[in-house]
Amino acid sequence: MSLNRIVALITPAAALAAGWAASWLAEHVPGIGVTKENLQAVFIAGAVAVLAPALHWLHGWQKWEVRNEAALAEAARGFPDQAPTVVVDDGGAVDEVAFDTSDDEDIDEFDDSLDYDEFEDTSVEEEPVAAGT
Repeated sequence: MSLNRIVALITPAAALAAGWAASWLAEHVPGIGVTKENLQAVFIAGAVAVLAPALHWLHGWQKWEVRNEAALAEAARGFPDQAPTVVVDDGGAVDEVAFDTSDDEDIDEFDDSLDYDEFEDTSVEEEPVAAGT
């Protein structure tokens, strides 16, 4: 039996038990101050305190089942290819002019702006250490 059915079957009994327990506590515990006329409201409040979370859980379970069934149906149909299809019209020849960056000033400026010395690890001494010492 699935967990969803167990919750659906137990919820009414748990709501009645919670209502009964709330009204019993209100009637028999001194200092709570609930009158006889308000015991019905206490019973309803106790029952709702159990019903609301159970109904919320059952609603979430149904939404999950719909998403799960949709995912299983999509998997059964097969997933579409994720890679784009590339069509080459010129038989696979590569245009060398498009990749010529020798006269590109932006690349030269970027290359000159890189300062690799700031990434040098200066926390280690440069002298080699003999193995086994």
